[in-house]
Amino acid sequence: MDENKLTIILDGEEVMCDILFTHYSEQYEKNYVVFQFTDRDEISAAVFIETENGEGFFEDVQTEEEWEMLDELLENYVGDDEEDLEDQEDDDALEDDRA
Repeated sequence: MDENKLTIILDGEEVMCDILFTHYSEQYEKNYVVFQFTDRDEISAAVFIETENGEGFFEDVQTEEEWEMLDELLENYVGDDEEDLEDQEDDDALEDDRA
């Protein structure tokens, strides 16, 4: 299984998702998983609860404050991703100029 993929049950059906990033919040003492559904342009998040046997399960994000924290993290993630893309495009343009 690909470690950047997960399957969740949504409305009784299995749905594939791509994990965008994970985050541990010291403030809330919780592990979060932010993911995008592979079949649609929708992003969501859940709290990951690890069990004693090393496996785990997901719970819903509970508070508005947690969602605000995750929104801010997602904005930073998207911003970093866009900067990386721009840097790659700049590098490609330099290589083209040298050729």
